[in-house]
Amino acid sequence: MGFDQKWVGWIMQCITSISYRILINGDPKRRIRPTRGIRQGDPISPYLFILCTEALIAQIKNAEKEGKIQGLRISNASPRVSHLLFADDNLFFCRADPHQCKKIIDIIRFYGEASGQGINFSKSSIMFGTEVPSHIREKIKYIVGISQEGGMGTYLGLPEKIHGSKAQVFTFVRDKLHKRVNLWTSKSLSKGGKEVLIKSVAQAISTYVMSCFLLPKAICSKLSSAIADFWWSNKADSKGLHWISWEQMCTQLSEGGLGFRTLEEFNLALLAKQLWRLLDIQILSLVEFLKEDTLDIVAH
Repeated sequence: MGFDQKWVGWIMQCITSISYRILINGDPKRRIRPTRGIRQGDPISPYLFILCTEALIAQIKNAEKEGKIQGLRISNASPRVSHLLFADDNLFFCRADPHQCKKIIDIIRFYGEASGQGINFSKSSIMFGTEVPSHIREKIKYIVGISQEGGMGTYLGLPEKIHGSKAQVFTFVRDKLHKRVNLWTSKSLSKGGKEVLIKSVAQAISTYVMSCFLLPKAICSKLSSAIADFWWSNKADSKGLHWISWEQMCTQLSEGGLGFRTLEEFNLALLAKQLWRLLDIQILSLVEFLKEDTLDIVAH
């Protein structure tokens, strides 16, 4: 990666000079020297992990440049995505082709031999498109050594695969809210306490999901209904009498409401924020490109 040899020597000194001493009845015994690694909680640990992962990413990108693998494209105008990484959770994408799958697994194994990080095949799964024939699926499973098919679980708290009815896919958000609301005792809470719980907890439960997906109107409606029932209920298992519409409760304080969020509008606002981030990155990249181009012209 172009680091100076002196800096590499410092890092290797940090890794290879580790020793431990165990206290027995307050008396430190002889030193124990591990064969690799650094002390637990060492602040350099996450940086070394990222540097090692960069080597894996470089191998994947090189294979993609050489045409040995092709990443996933969600639309004709979008770039291809060959990998997504979050800490030690990794997703790799390629065509359902035995040669491309073999190339990816060879890269991962080569990286594992160099870094000491291995694949846990029992916790790994493979996901195919609906049009991939069964005999191709079996062949790819044999090549990569992963027999478990995934797609119906969650990754970072979100569904791995969105297919079929969206209302059915995102029912877990509604169930999570119902479970949380049912634990609260409406009878012993004042209106002020209910307001704090709704604004800080109930309406915040779906924020993470809403920042990534546009929830169906039916799900948003059920979430709002559950929150409204909690607001108006006076005892357990009672919806209470709704004296004012929930839309009016969601208006600003200056307009006579209580300032609760309209979930559909809040969902659109979160997605618009993500869109603005993407546009902002593209604009900054374009500005940097124009600056370099302008400097080249001036230099000439």
